[in-house]
Amino acid sequence: MKIARECIACLARQAVEIAEEATDCIEDQEKIIHVGLKALGELCFDETPPEVAYRMHQAAKAISGVEDPYDRLKEEYNRVAQSICDTIEEEKWLERSENAFDLACRLAIAGNIIDFSVGLELSPEAILRSVEDSLKQPLYGINPSVLKEAAEKAERILYIADNAGEIIFDKFLLRELPMEKVTYVVKGGPIVNDATMEDAISSGVSALVHVIDNGHNAQGTVLKACSEAFLQAFHSADLIISKGQANYETLSDIRDKDIFYLLRAKCRSIAGVIGCQRMDFVITR
Repeated sequence: MKIARECIACLARQAVEIAEEATDCIEDQEKIIHVGLKALGELCFDETPPEVAYRMHQAAKAISGVEDPYDRLKEEYNRVAQSICDTIEEEKWLERSENAFDLACRLAIAGNIIDFSVGLELSPEAILRSVEDSLKQPLYGINPSVLKEAAEKAERILYIADNAGEIIFDKFLLRELPMEKVTYVVKGGPIVNDATMEDAISSGVSALVHVIDNGHNAQGTVLKACSEAFLQAFHSADLIISKGQANYETLSDIRDKDIFYLLRAKCRSIAGVIGCQRMDFVITR
């Protein structure tokens, strides 16, 4: 998915937010914002939004000297997500459900609300609301049973993660998949609140399935920048489950792989391309 005109304002907002999260030094904040806006002025409309945002984040890290500006927020929302998921497990939501796979998909998508790059007012209450809404709102796109059938037939499943916190909700879906077939993918380094190997270990995901990183630390999955080991896993998989907006932005032009996208459509441009309404719960193929 290439950059749309409405992406420009969002990326400009992110330039300011990146600066404020990276450092308290006003002078350095201004430098980061200046570099970010310069990157916007020089963007190519054949790029995806994560490719432009990556240059902005790299500049912020270089200027501030802080490798992971969002570390505190990731830890906080990992704890929030774990608390909510503990309650779901204690109350045996999936065991009591008439369709555990459908509910697991809904919960995995509900966790996609934990995103610090789309301008949402995020809070523990907002995550709870996303979970509650996932039980009531229709899923846009295809029925989860189609994904379940594809997973049962697949020999190698690649599950591409999105954000920290969100990956704790992914565990519900991972347990409903044939876990011996699944390779779970995190980022090769920190970027906003995207999940890294550290998050996969601390959340318990690595105790369920095999976990690798993609060798790169842009949001989404920029294939031309990923490691050879990841590319081998990507190309050998016969089913790919892709979580979140940035992965949709960077992978949706690929037509020779069977990819299921699970996300909340949190911005107008994504919703417009998919054909849904903003904030819909989406499974599309």
